[in-house]
Amino acid sequence: MKFKFEQLGPLYQAEVELADLTIICGENNTGKTYVTNSLYALLVAWQQLLAWDLSEEDMLKLHNEGFISINLQKEIVENWAAILQETMTNLAKNLHEFLATPPERFNDTKFSLTAPIASDWINKGIDDGLNSSKGKRLVSIKKQPEQTVVEIAIVVEPGDDLPPVHSLASFIRQQILEIVLGKTFPDVFITSAERTGSAIFRGELNFSKNKLVNVLTEMDNDKKSVVNFSTLLRLMKRSYALSVEHNVEFISIEIPNLEQRGISEVMKNNPALSKAFKEMAGGSYKATKEGAIYFTPKGTTLKLGLGEASSAVRSLMVLWFWLHHEAKTGDMLMIDEPELNLHPANQRRLARFLAALVNAGIKIFLTTHSDYIIREFNTLIMLSSDKPHLAAVREKFKAYTEGDFLKAENVAVYTTTTATFEVEGKKKRGLTLQKWDVKQHHGIQVKSFDDEINAMNQIQDAILYGVS
Repeated sequence: MKFKFEQLGPLYQAEVELADLTIICGENNTGKTYVTNSLYALLVAWQQLLAWDLSEEDMLKLHNEGFISINLQKEIVENWAAILQETMTNLAKNLHEFLATPPERFNDTKFSLTAPIASDWINKGIDDGLNSSKGKRLVSIKKQPEQTVVEIAIVVEPGDDLPPVHSLASFIRQQILEIVLGKTFPDVFITSAERTGSAIFRGELNFSKNKLVNVLTEMDNDKKSVVNFSTLLRLMKRSYALSVEHNVEFISIEIPNLEQRGISEVMKNNPALSKAFKEMAGGSYKATKEGAIYFTPKGTTLKLGLGEASSAVRSLMVLWFWLHHEAKTGDMLMIDEPELNLHPANQRRLARFLAALVNAGIKIFLTTHSDYIIREFNTLIMLSSDKPHLAAVREKFKAYTEGDFLKAENVAVYTTTTATFEVEGKKKRGLTLQKWDVKQHHGIQVKSFDDEINAMNQIQDAILYGVS
């Protein structure tokens, strides 16, 4: 998947081609978070944004005759380029809502996407549908293996009522898009840079509840006040980026109910990951049905509330619960500044843990300022090469296992930089993303970190030995 954009925040023009591990580096205020939040909005809302719908003729025929068939190859696959182009226009139009900014902020923003449809959708057979509250089938959706046609039939029995037409059309559309595009757009989870604050203030940060409480309080104080539906909609408008709101909702609403789901597919198939996480966090987490979250330090029976635990514990908490109860092979995990609140030793452990996740089938997208994390990824890339002496290196440094190693071809690294663009016959300087080389024998060459380290070394040498 290749994600291109123009005039996105401070970035004039750039593109990111997603790999199994995608990293964006760069100085503050150079657009990394804009890229992250835009990509997250696309992946989490792609069905809402996608420029394809059931035709009115099909819905009318379904209503009158009780049956329709749709050739998904002709309807979607053969029109995919045009559908994608309009979908990315929809993303640009709605970006201000996803990022909670003024509408004019993205007036000139443009997106494009290259995302080939996985061909194996044709191989799948589908026998699904919509059931009533009593479990009776109302609408049947079927597709035979190796066929491109999906058949939709109304199978209502006497006494059963169909949902409203718009709800029925929305359900059928969702099922069709999942059949064809379910593997094109991965399920995504994000841990935003605001995760530490969200963890400790989760009770106070239930945005929707707080706004509604404020409205009801005003009405109670002023008995003559009238709040209509449009006023409520305006008050409920998003005030934080979608990524932040989703983190708050996950912490305050979903976590208390996760334990009953059991252990996730990824952690069940890779038990060593849980042990590695406990080593990194220094203990384990537990949530109660009442919404309390506790941390138990390794080797103790203490139950610490998040307010008592370290900031590192709070920073890692969201990741723990998602991985242990929701993560699936093929999902994408996005982390904004994974190094937050972590000691350098833990930053290195986290890099090894993320590499192990990649090898377990989770795609990773992260932004970072951490030289420790980048250098640890370098080590994991170089340790997987075939140099003769590396067997002895791996034997000496027991912290590394084969499950942590990374192949250079599975890693993409970008850094924000300034470049010259040709605009209406004139040259213009603007921010962009530059892709850095990733070599199996040399790792990731990120010059911006090395420049700062060299500058610091020169200053310290001058202090110690004098200016030469």
